[in-house]
Amino acid sequence: MFGFFKSKKAPERQLDHARDLRVGDMLTVIDSFAYPDWLKGQTLKVIAVQTYQYQHSADYEFVLESESGRAVFLQIEQDDGEEFANFSVKIQRDDVDAIFTLDEFARIFDEESLTQLETHTKPAAFERFLGQSYQQSEAPYVAYYYEQDYRGQTLPRYQDESGAVCEVIELMSPDEKHSINIEVWDGGETEVSLTITRPLSDIVELFPGASS
Repeated sequence: MFGFFKSKKAPERQLDHARDLRVGDMLTVIDSFAYPDWLKGQTLKVIAVQTYQYQHSADYEFVLESESGRAVFLQIEQDDGEEFANFSVKIQRDDVDAIFTLDEFARIFDEESLTQLETHTKPAAFERFLGQSYQQSEAPYVAYYYEQDYRGQTLPRYQDESGAVCEVIELMSPDEKHSINIEVWDGGETEVSLTITRPLSDIVELFPGASS
C-alpha cells in the first residue's frame, strides 16, 4: 500500500524517426566515405528547428551542430515512397567563386531560361557536397521563413507577412544526389547552400534530449 504514495516517474520519450527530432535531441551519421571527415560517424545535436512555408506545403529544417561547433542543416524528404536525408552546408561568396566562378554563377540570375552550371573545382572542404554539373530544376519560387517549429501547429496564413520572405532557386545534379539552394532575401542578401541527398538509413542512431 505504501507504493501508492511513491512519485511516478514520467516515461522516457521514444524517438524512432528523424522527422520527430526536437531541440536537444541528437543523431549519429553513418561512418561512410560519402561524407566529409568532419561529418561521417559523427553525433550531432539539434540546436533549432525552423520552418519554410510555401503556397501549398511546408518544410521543416533541423539545425545541427557537430562536436567541433560546425553547423549542418537537415531536411527529411519523401519521394515515391522512399525517405531521404538532405544534409546542407552554407558557403560564402569566395567559395562560390572558387567552385563555380562568380561570372558563371551570375547567369542563374541573369538568364530567362533555366540555367545549367558546371563545377570548376572541388575544394576539399566541400568535395562530398558537390556534383560535377547542375541544372536549374524550376523557376524561382517564394517561401516564408520562420525561426520556429510549426509542426503540430497551424501555419500562419500564406503571404500574411509574419515570416521573412525569400525567393528560392534550386539546381540539381543529373543523378539528383547533389543540389544547390539559393535564397534571395529582401534587400538582396543572398545565401547559397550545397546539399547532399542520402538514404534516411544513413542516420544510424537517434537520442532523445536529456530533458525529454
